[in-house]
Amino acid sequence: MQEVTLREIVKCTFEQKTAVRDIRNQESVRRSMYTDHMIGLEEHLAWIERLEKDTRQIVFVVFLDGIVSGLVSVNALDRLHKKSDWAFYLDSKARGGLGAVLEFSLINYAFDEIGLEKLNCEVIETNPAVVKMHLKFGFVEEGFRRSNIEKDGKRIGVHFLGLTKDDWVIKRDEISENYKSIFEKFQVHIDSTLVSV
Repeated sequence: MQEVTLREIVKCTFEQKTAVRDIRNQESVRRSMYTDHMIGLEEHLAWIERLEKDTRQIVFVVFLDGIVSGLVSVNALDRLHKKSDWAFYLDSKARGGLGAVLEFSLINYAFDEIGLEKLNCEVIETNPAVVKMHLKFGFVEEGFRRSNIEKDGKRIGVHFLGLTKDDWVIKRDEISENYKSIFEKFQVHIDSTLVSV
């Protein structure tokens, strides 16, 4: 069984933080993000420093068997309305269902531990595989903004997806059963000191 640990990036070592930057700069990751420039070390460390004071974001480093393998974030955390955005990206070498395991685990964490009632995400139109994955986990497409961002000198659209806690409670067991053979390969631990909403 593979061990997956999510640890807040602000609690990671310098080497682990810089390993995250290497993943952020991979072509496959930059292709799916709003901003796709190469991120310098100073910029990366300044971003982490801002996270230490930002109560509206929780950013986790994904460790697979102790190796930095990606990042999962809860963004725009709105405690009043009990909602948040979320996103993740993985090392281009990460395979074997890790994405599905992270999605399921993060959704459970958002609703059961943080106490959210709504989880939202945005996916650029050039990444249809991720839209399809979110739909399999109960998200519903709530809108599409045409020509919403600029990448590589072109205007492209963005899919807006959402999942309510009520819908998740209804669908969770079925989704768990559908992915049982994958989930059985992983043990997930989320290392967080977050106080719920």
